[in-house]
Amino acid sequence: MDGIVLVHPDDKPWSKLLVSGGLLVVTGLSSYLAWHGETRLIAAVLFLPALWAVAPNRLAAWLVVLIYYLVAARDIPAGAAIFFGEGSALGWPLLIGASLLLSIPYVILWKKRPGFWRFSLALILVALPPIGIVGWTSPLTVAGLLFPGMGWFGLAAALLLLGLIGRFPTVAIGAFLAALLMPLGGSQAPKGWVGLETSYLMASGGRSGLAAAQRQLDLNNRVSGLSESVIILPETIAGRWSESSLILWGDLARVAKAKDQTIILGAELHGEAGYRNMALKLTPGGGEPLYQQMMPVPVSMWQPWGEGSAMPAWLTPQSVQIGDRRATFLICYEQLLVWPALVALSTDPDVLVGMSNDWWARGGDIPDIQISALKAWASLFDKNLLYSVNK
Repeated sequence: MDGIVLVHPDDKPWSKLLVSGGLLVVTGLSSYLAWHGETRLIAAVLFLPALWAVAPNRLAAWLVVLIYYLVAARDIPAGAAIFFGEGSALGWPLLIGASLLLSIPYVILWKKRPGFWRFSLALILVALPPIGIVGWTSPLTVAGLLFPGMGWFGLAAALLLLGLIGRFPTVAIGAFLAALLMPLGGSQAPKGWVGLETSYLMASGGRSGLAAAQRQLDLNNRVSGLSESVIILPETIAGRWSESSLILWGDLARVAKAKDQTIILGAELHGEAGYRNMALKLTPGGGEPLYQQMMPVPVSMWQPWGEGSAMPAWLTPQSVQIGDRRATFLICYEQLLVWPALVALSTDPDVLVGMSNDWWARGGDIPDIQISALKAWASLFDKNLLYSVNK
């Protein structure tokens, strides 16, 4: 039976502790590099299965994985304090609880000299629901760097390679160098498409009519000066959408129609059972639903234990025709997960559109991490990429 302590009676305690401590330091550094907002450096996740494999025992292997997830999601406590109000400590149990949950499959499947399938199976278990609901910063994201344009085959190849590194750790070095040198797939926004970047203190579910009016006036001035045929605005930029929303947005909708422009914006559609976080097409008659967020943020948005929760669309493939191109969307939190990206891209779109509202994460790395993940998925499936962020 595998040990569950860091030292063995026959080993030198200080030597074992030094090795284990070194593994944790390297894990923290590689996790920080991978999830700092630079797409190329996502390649550093390739060292995780190697560090997991060379751990001297099960406890050390568990700590390696736990440190990886804690460092990757390090900005959650600060973001939660802003979202829920200064002084809120809710972010710490969210960070620690999710990291503990994500580490469970790895610690169960660890074994000295593990078979290549063990790390791969752990990756699958944390990428898919139910654990995959918090399965952010997955090492599988590296598939877009290693196998650009290879789609599902590239994803399978990355899964096997990560498992192989778990069996033969030195393979990580060559794979890391290859990922750094491989040209990325995908491309920038299609010609005539543009995503706006905004910077409003809060534009999520806003109830203030004055703030919404001021925000809309500012956006109207910006959008009216654009000549692009497709304009993407950030997640929830319109706040709570209702019939009265056209009081604010109607003029812009009519101008867009006259100029043959398509304006897509984020809004919340409320109902008796809760609300849907949506991408809407702005029309003179209202907002035409295009995409519903598959996985809203747990606790802050998705609250199945209470009323007024954001409603997930779960495993619902969604794409829409916009002009001569087919587009699918990933809204904010789901950009950090695996299964929403795969469900969205299963529709074989021409364009991957990212919409985010990161007002609560300003000053941290989360907005840049989301964009780096979007670039990796667009590279893997060789898609045009466009994103619009409020931060």
